[in-house]
Amino acid sequence: MRVKVQFLLPVIGVAALGGVLVAAGQVGQDRAARVAQSLDQARTTLVQATDVRAISRAVQRDALNTLLEPAADRGTFVERASVRLTEMGLLVAGLRDRAADAAFLAPQAQALTEMTAMVTAVRGGDEAGALTRLRTTVGPLDAQAAGLAQAFIDTQGQVLDGLAADAGHLQAQTSRLAAWGGVLGTAAAMMMSALFLLALLRRPLARWAGAGNDDLRAVVAAAARGDELGDWARALVALRDQAKQRGGRPVRAARAKVSPAVLAA
Repeated sequence: MRVKVQFLLPVIGVAALGGVLVAAGQVGQDRAARVAQSLDQARTTLVQATDVRAISRAVQRDALNTLLEPAADRGTFVERASVRLTEMGLLVAGLRDRAADAAFLAPQAQALTEMTAMVTAVRGGDEAGALTRLRTTVGPLDAQAAGLAQAFIDTQGQVLDGLAADAGHLQAQTSRLAAWGGVLGTAAAMMMSALFLLALLRRPLARWAGAGNDDLRAVVAAAARGDELGDWARALVALRDQAKQRGGRPVRAARAKVSPAVLAA
């Protein structure tokens, strides 16, 4: 028995399909990585924009309360506002790197500069000048930045939702490809096992198939094996012996019925 090409074609087909699935899975993983990176960037940008707006409102609120309260601690306000404005400047610079086209960054940067000047005026004891700057310059600039920032935040939220949907779709696609890859891997393993067993059985079965009716030496030799082939060979030898015994009985019986005279004649 020889291994025919028909047995190899399914294995080749499964291997080719497995290669296609592996390539598709790699492409899907690359896309998922890019989407995940974009998702992280959009999430970071959204958080930074929200933090900028929160810090801007906090500084203006504290400044207004401090300047309108005669007994307020100006030094505490200046210290806290300086820390917040430094943090706000870093966030604005990071947003400019991530989203240079964000329209709210220009008025927000101008408001940051005016807030810094306002804190400097409070530190120098010019509360009236600081309050005037807060109402006439900082307030209008921040209001302009607030409207533009809200539009930017809404847009980033939509982008974030779209990227999250794409990430979920790619994850589901990757899971399906992995499942099909497992099925093909199991099928390939089963086919290779079948081909291996066929290769093991090929030589003994070929000797058996080539043995004639009176030449059972290959079968008798295989009877010494301890596997399934040995079981089959011993069964064939037993059948041969039984056939010989049955074939000899009618001849002996016929000879016994013939008289000695007839045999002598």
